[in-house]
Formats: sequence, structure tokens, C-alpha cells
Amino acid sequence: MDAGKIFVGRKPELEKFKEILNDPKGQAVLVVGQAGMGKTWLVNKMTEIAENHPKLKCGFVRYEVTPTDSVDSTMSLMMDNAFEAASTEPRSFDKVPERRRQWMALLKLGKLIPSGKIVGKMAGEKAERIVELWKSLKRDPSKHTREQFLERLKLISKQMPDNGRAIFVIDPEKYMMEKSDQSWAIVIKELSDKIKFLFAQRPEDELVKGYAFKGLKNICYIPSEGLGVLEESSVDELIQMRVDDVGKSGDILKKAVKRYNGHPYAIVGALDIVKKTKSVENLPLDPTPEAIAEAQWERICDSGDEAIKLFEAYAILEVGVPDNVVQKVSGMDATARKRLQKESYLKGLLREEDEGKRIYHAILVDYILGQIGEAEKKEYHNRAVVVYRGKLGKAKEKQIRPDALAAMRLAEHVLSAEGEDAFVISVTNECMEVLLSLGLLDVAMNFSERGLKICGRYSKKCCPILANMGLIHITKGDLEKAELMLHKSLEIIKETELDKGISAVYTNLGVLYRKQGNLEMAEDMHRKSIEISQKLGMKEKEHDYSGLGSVYQMRGELKKAEQMYLKAIEIEKKFGLPNVAIDFGNLGGNYVLQGNLRKAEEMLLQALEIDQRMGRVEGIANHLANLASVYSKRGNFKEAEEFRWKALKIDEKLGRKAEVSIHYGNLGTFYLIKKDLDKAEEMYEKSLEIAEKLGTKKEMANQYGNLGLVYEKKGDIVKAREYWEKALELFKKIGTQTEVEEVEDWIREIGK
Repeated sequence: MDAGKIFVGRKPELEKFKEILNDPKGQAVLVVGQAGMGKTWLVNKMTEIAENHPKLKCGFVRYEVTPTDSVDSTMSLMMDNAFEAASTEPRSFDKVPERRRQWMALLKLGKLIPSGKIVGKMAGEKAERIVELWKSLKRDPSKHTREQFLERLKLISKQMPDNGRAIFVIDPEKYMMEKSDQSWAIVIKELSDKIKFLFAQRPEDELVKGYAFKGLKNICYIPSEGLGVLEESSVDELIQMRVDDVGKSGDILKKAVKRYNGHPYAIVGALDIVKKTKSVENLPLDPTPEAIAEAQWERICDSGDEAIKLFEAYAILEVGVPDNVVQKVSGMDATARKRLQKESYLKGLLREEDEGKRIYHAILVDYILGQIGEAEKKEYHNRAVVVYRGKLGKAKEKQIRPDALAAMRLAEHVLSAEGEDAFVISVTNECMEVLLSLGLLDVAMNFSERGLKICGRYSKKCCPILANMGLIHITKGDLEKAELMLHKSLEIIKETELDKGISAVYTNLGVLYRKQGNLEMAEDMHRKSIEISQKLGMKEKEHDYSGLGSVYQMRGELKKAEQMYLKAIEIEKKFGLPNVAIDFGNLGGNYVLQGNLRKAEEMLLQALEIDQRMGRVEGIANHLANLASVYSKRGNFKEAEEFRWKALKIDEKLGRKAEVSIHYGNLGTFYLIKKDLDKAEEMYEKSLEIAEKLGTKKEMANQYGNLGLVYEKKGDIVKAREYWEKALELFKKIGTQTEVEEVEDWIREIGK
């Protein structure tokens, strides 16, 4: 029998949960209890009851929330997992099997899906209707995360039968971010019928102590006074279930654990110790769970110095880590690590998490950390820095996918090993580019905000952080926020001497103005960046020729753009810069516009191969979109449509709103070529809606022009002229002469 899966007691709590399940009203349940009282244990049992309910059709999904996860980032992850997992690209996103499992847990609740069947085995009308359901759940990048999250919950609710229930479990690793109760309260207040949220909380956690939840009518606390100790009958039941496993009589065990007053963590820990030592004499007399943690630590120590090192390393590393990481940080060899992980008692103190392992409970982690001296802690953190830094360096050297765990954890260990200034440098110089390339925008923003607090919002040290925050906002399509960040960074940095920091800000401003369609300002920024790099002799930084190439390409000056891209590639190859994939992609896109499809495909496939190896999802999306243009021009419409939608889905997940707008526009043109005018109009309208919200003038002008073409083909000349005149006005403001002349020709044609 697996002792870790035994559940006893908590009957009133479970009966209350059954009542809540039977009530179709949208509700949130807070399972409240101190550390070690078995909150996770109880929540797991609740989900088991739901899944095996004789009358209700229930599915659940689960999320562990870290202290640095915002409510929006949690909801964003939930949408990726529960609503969009069917479209996940295996090479682009982590935890694909888990995402697919969570997707199916909700999808099986739909009225159209027979229980036990999988989508892949469906055919005909049912399959088509399931596809429609999936499409309806896709993320809308033009809307706020919370707004679209609530909309998706409404859709899930609508698709479920009357006896359906969708359960979302939110289980914090330690505690939730400050003031998160206010954001969650907005969601809970508007929960749709048949939707249930389960939160595992300590009495001091945000959702319990905060004021926002107290006024909600659809909140239930289980139990109302907080989770207490196990009743005596439940303890007896647990002991009887463990008698054979532990190897002692029930009477002996009952007498031995009586001192722990029904505390779940203490009792289970005590029984495991008796099993390990074959004696009840080694149990602590102190009834507190911390005393059990001390006894557990003593048993670890009994296994030798290597066991001590292994568990100290796990405690320092905090999160679930692969075996090779804990092995290097602990300083032991593989044989010793494998032996210890297989040892029965020690194995029971670890739990699987993602693709790694971690210590099973925070009480034990905290005790172990208290036993490690400051100098020794620093040494472990230093080893972790070496391991994670090595992983990122190896990925860069071999141009392969960077390790996401290393990017997310390196700076944390740098902070403990080297201090706050080193943390800021690590975030800026080592982690940020990787986090952005992997699409981990929330983590990147969290690090940036912490860096700002360390440096001071208006200090000289904060300039690169503000510049990075600007780039994050550009990536997400929040151009107004990006502009504020970048100009504040430039304002502060100009007070110092010219350096590469100013060059980087000019580069980011160039990208920003390109997105806005302000090509004159974009060109000026990119030229200033190159000029500074040349003055400082930073030849490897002169690849901002790529930015100039993009400006020329947007103006229709394709040969000048080609020259800039080739110059950038030459510099990047010379200095071994990973950005070469970007400019292979840019050059490929340029050849598409020139009509040289052979060279375009050659460049784009090179770019795609590099970015797939490096796991750079942003680049993958760009190259897929450009390849779609190649296939479309060749008449390979099936491949073109497939690649376009793949690119769009990736950029939706990344939150790259500007790119999503462009994808919809390109899809519109694709359907226009196929003479599906209604579908083309739908795509152009979606593109225009996003572009108008972002203020991206170039894309707005493009879609005004495209919608004019649709209406002309539909025979609505008045509406066609109206849209073309809007496009013409914007193109003139932007200064794109080629497009100005083209639209003027269209207007003249219908005027005849």
C-alpha cells in the first residue's frame, strides 16, 4: 500500500463539498488550514470524489501558484492549459502532455462528447462541432486577460450538460502574491453556473485575510473555522491501514502517536520513522510538527553525509529539479544519487514535480534550511549558479533550445550568492533574452519589477531594466506602455556617458516606431543606434542594420532592405551571434516580396531550423508566417493555411498582439485569393480591431485597404471608396509612397 495515498477522516468537509457539487451555482471553495494539516490531501480527495461521482459529470484541472505568479499570469496559464492545449506545438511549449490532459478533462464535459471517447476517434458532424467548440475557446489577444478568461468560463458552462461541473484547483506552493484577493474576487463574483474553484489556503494567506472575499456571496469555507486536527477515530483508521506496512501492532502505534494530538503531518511522519527505525523509542516527545521534521532530518543524517548533501541541495533549489541539477549542486556522483533516491525512507520524503523532484513538504524544507550555515548556503547557491549558467551558456554555444528552468532560476540563486546588484546584472544580461525568446513574458516582467525595486525607479542603474520592460510591452503589443518605459530609460541614460545602453534603447525605440507605422522615427532610431555602436567600436552591435532593413522593407524599398539584411547577417556570422536566424528570416520575407520564392524558402528554412533548435517561439512564428507566404504564392494553399494558423496560435500564446493582427490580415488575403469573401472580411475585421486598439497605423492602413478590396469585389463601391480613403490618409501620414500610389490607383479605377 502506498502510504502517501491513504486518506482518512474529514467526513464533514467531504459531505459539505458534495453539497457544493450538487448546487449548480458558480462557487469558490477555500480549504483553509495551517501548514501540515492536509489541505492538499483533502483537495486531492475532493477531486477524486468529483471524478467518480455517480450522477455528476465532473472534470478538473490543477495549478500550483508560485509566490511570484500574478493573478493574470495564472489565468493566462490556465487558458493555455485548459482551453488551448489542443493547439500546442510540441517543440514550442513545455508540459505538453499535462496541457493535453487538462484540455481533455474539460473537453469531455461538453454536451457533444460521449463519455470515454477521444476527439481523434470522432468523425463527421460531431467532430466538426468539437472543432467549433475549440475555436470558440481560443484566446482573443485584443481583450484583457481577465475579461476573456471569464468569457471562456461562460463558454465552458454553456457547453456542459446540466449535470456537468468544471473544477479548477488553485494550490499555492507557499503563498499568493500580495493583493491577489482583489483580482480573484472579480473573477469569483462573476463565476458562471457549473464552474467551481478550489483554493488551498493558510489562515494568513491573501484570500483569507484580505477584505475582498469577505463580501462575496458565492464563497464557501471548508471547514468554516479552518482545517483542524484529525479526530481520534480517523487516527485509529489510519493506524490500522498502516499496521502491516509499518510492522508494529495497532495498540503500540496508537500509544506512540497519541502525543501528536491528531496533527496529520506529525502522525504520518511518525509512522514513517517507526517503519524506518523498527522502533517507537526514536519518536520525539515534543508534539509539534517541527519536532517531527527534526526527527526526519535525523533519519536523513543516519543515511550518511551524501544523503545530507542531497537533501540540503533540494532545500536550496526550492522547486522541482531534474536529477542532473540536484546531483551537481549536491556535489555527489550519479551512483550515489541514484542509490539514495531509491532508498525507501528517503524516497518517501521526495515528490515528483514536472520532470524533476523536490522535498515533499515545506515544513521539512524550512527545518533543513535552518540547519545549514550561511556560508554553506552560499556555497550551494554558488553551485546552482554554475549549473544554470552552464546550461544557458551551452545552449547559446550550440545554438539549441535554452533551458527554461535555468532562465527562471539563475537570477534567484545569483541574488542569494552574490547580492542584489549581481541579481540585476544577471536578469539583464543573462536571463532576459532567453525568457523573451521562450515566451516567458510574465517571468521576465516579474524579474524586471523586482530589479526596479532594487535599483530605484529613477536611478541610472534602472535604465537597462526599463529598456527591457519596454521590449516586453512591445512584444505584448502594449505600445503606449512601451513608449513610456523606453523614453524614461533614454531620459535617464542620457545623463551618463554614451554607451551600449543608449544604443540598445534606440534599437528598441526603432522597433516600437516600426510597430506604430512611424517609419521616419524608426529609421532615425536605428541609425542612431548604429552610429553609437560605431563610435564605441562595438562592431558586434552593429547588427541594427537589420532594423533599418525592416524600415526599408515596410516602405517598399526591397533592394535597400536586402542590402541591410545581408550586412547584418555578415556581422552576426562573424561574431557568432544567435540573431542570425532573425535576419535569415527577414531576408526570406524580403525575397517573398521580391517574388524570388526559391531563395525565400531557402532562407526561411535555415532560419526555422535554427530557432527550432534554440526553442525561440517568437522566431518560429515569424518563419512559419513567411513560409506560408511562399506556399501561397506557389498555389500550395493547404500548406499555406496550415502554416498561417500555426503562426497565429503561437503568437496568441505569446501575447504578441501586433503580430496576431498581421496574421489575421494575411489570412484575410489568403481567403480573398480563394474568393471566400465573407471569410476574408472576417479576418480583415479582426486584424483591424486589434490594430486600432494598439494604434499600429501601418496595419490599420493595410486593413482599410484590404477591406476596400473585399467590398469592391462584393459590388459595394461606396464602402470600398470609404475604406480606401481612410487607408490613403494613413499611408500619406506614414510616408509609404508605394502604398499611396497603389491606393490612389484603386480609387481612380472605381471613379471611372
